[in-house]
Amino acid sequence: MNEIADSLRSFITGMPKAEVHLHLEGAIPIETLYGFARRAGSRSGVESVEDLRARLAYKDFGHFIEMWTWKNTFIEGYEDFEIMAYEVLRSLSEENIRYVEAHYSPGDYHMQRLKTGGITDNILAGVERARADFGIRCELIIDLVRDHGPDIGMIRLNEATPYLNKGIVAVGIGGSEQEFPPGAYEEVYREARDRGFHVTAHAGEAAGPESILEAVEKLDVERIGHGVRAHEDPEVVALLRARAIPLEMCVISNVRTGVVRSVAEHPIRSYYDGGLVVTVNSDDPVMFNTTLTDEYLALAGPLGFTLDEIKQVALNGLRTSFLDPEEKRRMLDEFEAEMETL
Repeated sequence: MNEIADSLRSFITGMPKAEVHLHLEGAIPIETLYGFARRAGSRSGVESVEDLRARLAYKDFGHFIEMWTWKNTFIEGYEDFEIMAYEVLRSLSEENIRYVEAHYSPGDYHMQRLKTGGITDNILAGVERARADFGIRCELIIDLVRDHGPDIGMIRLNEATPYLNKGIVAVGIGGSEQEFPPGAYEEVYREARDRGFHVTAHAGEAAGPESILEAVEKLDVERIGHGVRAHEDPEVVALLRARAIPLEMCVISNVRTGVVRSVAEHPIRSYYDGGLVVTVNSDDPVMFNTTLTDEYLALAGPLGFTLDEIKQVALNGLRTSFLDPEEKRRMLDEFEAEMETL
């Protein structure tokens, strides 16, 4: 039995993968984050890597947001973002993740007086170094952070616009979904689409299916981040199926934050069987103590996905990406060829 488990892990680790729902700040390798925390000295209250890992534990979704904000205070200068991007992508490349669309939240660093342009420039420098060293490609999704409101969101959109198709491909909104419904961003998203940005939004995670409906109907999103609670309203499920709107699903994340009680109860199995387009992602892998490989192993375990189904979900990650069609086709051919040889 252990040989089968080892063989499956080896296959999934070696399988070429794309990740379309990852937060850079939630994927910083723990050793890198500890280095930032140590630099902060006594202010951090962190004495070891193990201590930091324990401090990142959380009780519920609200506490998770609190811990997210706390760890971001250790990111103090622009050069930290280059280090962060490079180390995140180095870590992901070890799982044969070849393409990433990574959220980043420049608005979270206003207390450090760090500007969107400087943050973005340094992330892109890390992205380019990682591509040269590890062959991993990364495009950015700027998180407008719904908690900051649509007026600030429009400012962030203006700041991101010079980077459109020069490192940034899309806009999204994360943050406290249950307190800030997506509809308030209708004008910002309309402007983003008019400028040529792709659009996605976190919905149906901390809030129910009405959040998904609002994101689809008012924001006209191309993908939904999470969407785990769609099953609470069959009409929302039918809408997602009819419009073939992909779901950026993060199974272990949803268990860790208490959105679902266990992996076995996660609705991704019923969504896949019901004809919805699903992808699998790691969300904030360091904070959730997971990897993309672990996410796929969860599909193969309690959720009963076959190897062929796992391959299709993996290809969905690339199919639903915001890559230009020609580049997407080329990478899909590469992925499919490599999967055949594994």
